[in-house]
Amino acid sequence: MTTITRLYTDEQGHARFEDVDVSFLPENPPPDVMGFSQPLAASSVLFGLGPAGGSHPEQPESRRQLIIGLSGSAEVTATGETRTFGPGDVLLAEDTTGVGHSSRSTVGFVAAVVLLEPPGV
Repeated sequence: MTTITRLYTDEQGHARFEDVDVSFLPENPPPDVMGFSQPLAASSVLFGLGPAGGSHPEQPESRRQLIIGLSGSAEVTATGETRTFGPGDVLLAEDTTGVGHSSRSTVGFVAAVVLLEPPGV
């Protein structure tokens, strides 16, 4: 099992963080077998670069996406709570309505972004 962070919109329209456990089948695979989670459908993958000193104001995401940190780090703030994401961290960004979140990076951030919905959805 591994844990990822989910960013979602609560009933009052505020962005919130939630830790989500991802389980694998088989749970304890033998050395010659790889365990897998349940699949997530994706429409495309792209790579993003947040420059050092870059930031964006509080806003919702345009679509659901997985953001997988590759290098550097980024701070994401949602309703007063700030979490830092770096290499290997996974953020499931689902706050597509409401106030949204803000982010900033003092050192720069490179991520693989897996879009879970096609553009315009």
